[in-house]
Formats: sequence, C-alpha cells, structure tokens
Amino acid sequence: MPQEVDTNELLLKLSELQTLYKFMTQELLSEHQLSASALNLIDILGEEKATLKSITEKSQLDKSTISRQMNNLVKKELVIKTSGEDKRYAYFALAEDAKSIYSTYNQTFKEQFSGMLAGWTEEEKHLLSVLLGRLNRSMTNGLKNSKMI
Repeated sequence: MPQEVDTNELLLKLSELQTLYKFMTQELLSEHQLSASALNLIDILGEEKATLKSITEKSQLDKSTISRQMNNLVKKELVIKTSGEDKRYAYFALAEDAKSIYSTYNQTFKEQFSGMLAGWTEEEKHLLSVLLGRLNRSMTNGLKNSKMI
C-alpha cells in the first residue's frame, strides 16, 4: 500500500528546490555580469527587433521598469536602440555580445545541470520530467480556477 505523503513535506521540498535553483542561477548570472531581469529581456528580444510596447506586453511588467532596464542594456552595449521611420517609436535589438553572452550562459547552465544529474538513470530523469510537467499543469489549472492567472 502506498505511503501517504504530507503536503507540508512536499511544500518544503519545493521551497528548497526553488532556493537552490535561484542560488544556481544567481551564481551563473554573476559570472556573466547579468541580472535576472537583463537575462529575461535578452530572452524576450531574441532575434527580433521590438518596440518598448511589445517588450512590455511580453514581459508583463510596467513600461517605466522596462524602459529603465532597456536603457541600462543600451548603456552596456548589449542592446542596440534605433529609431523607426516614425520618430515616436524606438526599436531595440540584441547586440552580438548579448547573443554570445546569452548563448554561453545557457550552455553553461545546461552543462552544470547535466552534471548534477550525472548519477541519474534515464528512467529517473524521464520520471522527473513527467512529474514536473504534471505538477506544472496542476498548478496552472489551479491558478486558472482561482482566477489568479
């Protein structure tokens, strides 16, 4: 007969996972001299040119915050700001340095994570993936039902 699992124990494990993941990402971001918000904006821009309005919509943050962060990335020469034909609109695109830093960050992160799972069997990794996917769907549905998202 399956053993009953205490919800508090699951929540503690999730909290610990979140803390460890955050620590791992902060260490790596620090090595690449990036902030989490800068990484998020670089990810949002990708290979496209975008206006402040479209970046704001994708990030779901307020326009003043995005404007300040984008101007900071422009000063660091990670983002190129250009004017459109209509001078009221500015367009932002990633500089090659930003693309390179982002690629290196992602590759290093994947390698570190793979190293942490080195002792795991393929079945264990697959099971973790399935269970995390199920948890994500359950949480998404629960949040939708409670109208939080």
